[in-house]
Amino acid sequence: MELVFVYGTLRQGEENHHLMKNARAIALMAYTQGILMDTRRGYPAMVAEGAGIVAGELYEVTPEMMTRLDELEDFHGPGHPENEYERVLTDVTTDSGKREAWVYVYRERQHEVIAYGDWKLYLLRQKPSVLYFAYGSCMDTERIALAGVAEWFADVRGRGVVEGFNLQFTYQAEDGGRADLVERGGRTEGKLYSIPAECLDGYLYLREGVHSGKYRPAVLPVQCADGGVRDAVTFVVVDKSSDVAPPEHYLREILRGARPVVSAEYYMELEERVWKEYGFRLAE
Repeated sequence: MELVFVYGTLRQGEENHHLMKNARAIALMAYTQGILMDTRRGYPAMVAEGAGIVAGELYEVTPEMMTRLDELEDFHGPGHPENEYERVLTDVTTDSGKREAWVYVYRERQHEVIAYGDWKLYLLRQKPSVLYFAYGSCMDTERIALAGVAEWFADVRGRGVVEGFNLQFTYQAEDGGRADLVERGGRTEGKLYSIPAECLDGYLYLREGVHSGKYRPAVLPVQCADGGVRDAVTFVVVDKSSDVAPPEHYLREILRGARPVVSAEYYMELEERVWKEYGFRLAE
């Protein structure tokens, strides 16, 4: 068996993902160092250089599947003159640690760079609106209203569910921990909004500290209230620490925002957890 990191049309929901049938998903929120570019041919290309990151998914595949991927990527062997991509080993970071995996890379940097190194995010941002999955304090609209951007969050689509991810508090702010989605099993519920694409740069990237490297945008499959699964933007901590106790005002925002939208079972579990672990209970 081989590990392969995919970052473009082989990702879940993309046109060539059928080639990953029977592959075992190791991580849906993985990344490696490099630069991602738009080839303008309907697929991206990665260059293994620079200090940026490229977002993608990590799979375990059979040698036969790897052969099919080589054909798709026009890889004929190491250094072959007809190669469109080279296949190289690289370190891939997941929430369970680093793994060495194969990745297909371009030889030269010759196309427009994709911001944040995420092909799915890049495609979503070309639409007038995007789904946004809030699992922490952004479920509560009080601070959103105070910021004067309530109209951007007026279209609430109800409860969203992300499987395989736990809610943890891995970002150390001055007054305590902040929420994070960590891919180590479990289930997290949250609030699903449809927001205008301009809301990302106009508010959420600033609030989440994207430009200062606190959080990064990520695209995950979210189970919607209608039973369907849709790609949605969320934000995850870049440099994760061990669980850090959050301040009471932050827990208040999370519980207050969660109560009207998440399931009763999830809310009870969340309420019990913050009481047992942090000694906090939301006043009636």
